[in-house]
Amino acid sequence: MKTSTEFNGMETDGPAKLIVCIVPQGKGTDLIAQLSSEKDIHSANVSTGRGRGAGTVGSIGAWDEVDVLHVTVPIPRADEIFDFLFEVGELNQPRGGIIYQHGIAPVTTFTLPEVAKTAAD
Repeated sequence: MKTSTEFNGMETDGPAKLIVCIVPQGKGTDLIAQLSSEKDIHSANVSTGRGRGAGTVGSIGAWDEVDVLHVTVPIPRADEIFDFLFEVGELNQPRGGIIYQHGIAPVTTFTLPEVAKTAAD
């Protein structure tokens, strides 16, 4: 059940959690597709970056290209979505990535309007 509140004069969806995954490059967009199709979550964004992976004992490791996935979810679904990302993202594997979550201020849902197709489409 969706509840809304007001925050600084804007209608919001209430407090939420931000889940952040840092995964090998290319995995972030796949996770977004799976969140959409399997969990009906459409509040995710992926960006790219560079990070150092764990190397052998005594070394720092090499620089790797990574995807940084941010997913905003309602508090009641946070653990479910966290577990889902952990499993399907294979974060339990060596060099699989990092995942964490934390609370954030109330969020506002922005949706794009439906666009009618024209004859040229």
